[in-house]
Amino acid sequence: MHDYIIPIGPQIQSIKEPTCLRIKLKGNYIQDARIRLGYAHRAIEKILEGKTVEQGLVIAERICGICESAHSQAYIRAIENILKYNPPKKVRYLRTLIAELERIHSHLLWAGFMAHEIGYDILFMFFWRERERILEIFEKITGGRVHHAANKIMTVRYDLEQGDIKFILDRIKIIEKRISDYLPAYRKNNIIRARLVNVGTIARQDAKRFCLVGPVARASGISDDIRKADPYAAYKDVDFNVIIEDRGDALSRTSVRLREVLESANIIRQLLASMPEEKIPAYKKFSIKSAEACGRVEAPRGENFHFIKIRNNVIGRARIRTPTYNNLTVLEQLLVGMEIGDTPVVLDSLDPCFGCMERVMMVKNNRTQILSEKQFRRKCRV
Repeated sequence: MHDYIIPIGPQIQSIKEPTCLRIKLKGNYIQDARIRLGYAHRAIEKILEGKTVEQGLVIAERICGICESAHSQAYIRAIENILKYNPPKKVRYLRTLIAELERIHSHLLWAGFMAHEIGYDILFMFFWRERERILEIFEKITGGRVHHAANKIMTVRYDLEQGDIKFILDRIKIIEKRISDYLPAYRKNNIIRARLVNVGTIARQDAKRFCLVGPVARASGISDDIRKADPYAAYKDVDFNVIIEDRGDALSRTSVRLREVLESANIIRQLLASMPEEKIPAYKKFSIKSAEACGRVEAPRGENFHFIKIRNNVIGRARIRTPTYNNLTVLEQLLVGMEIGDTPVVLDSLDPCFGCMERVMMVKNNRTQILSEKQFRRKCRV
């Protein structure tokens, strides 16, 4: 028997998007937890239907403000698989550069939120100060701090200009120095360890059973990284390690992400040192009569998967599976037995992105029905 039930959300200070947890408590400990979604649904898959392939890219870029490049690259990879197109070296290098800058940006953004969650606001400000260096790079080379729209089908939108390489390396050097200083603090600071060690522990077998991906899986000892398993862009041309921890707790998930920042900096250095001097190809028009394909990339949160079905150069069906779709499945089980005060830490350690993930379908009389926008609005009014 539980003592009482409390809701957490849908507006939760600790995460960027709305969601709701319904928690049953026995004293100070969680007996049962249920998550309610749907607050951030934007009907992305439905919006993609009926759009041309070029229009679809514009929408894919805006699925997530943090993983903008990951979504556009997964979409483009699917289209280029249909076209049987292998982009030139310069395009592959520039796409990888943007992807790794985005990975650093995402991890530093998340690390700041996690520091804030445990009451370490000085560290929160430090992480966001370093994040600003990445935003400066994005603004310098693409003109956009968040939605940079650097990728195009069969090419890229921007090339590096004179002085850009030095500009990037100067800021990457600062980030490497600062993160190297913060890592020992995370591992040795008593306050941080008290809030993160043995909190939200995911055993290796559970990580496999729930099909977890990205840093969440790697923190539980699973070497899961699409950049190695299914190399794309320029990842075959650079040497990097897949970062793995084995404790599976919130501290391990933090350590994996911070170490990945340093590994991404290493990849960026290699890319800039070997950046081809060739010009980027001009955009060419194309037409796809009838085809379907998928594309996947390693987003900052893990495997990002796009399936695209095309008829007469128009998208007939799009299916997007984001890392949060996999990683959130373990949350309810993970919270059982935890103290109520650890709920925000456990939730944040999974780094969910609900706007990326949420989809709507109706299951009635054991039959699945995908709703049109008109049907969905009618259901909402009811």
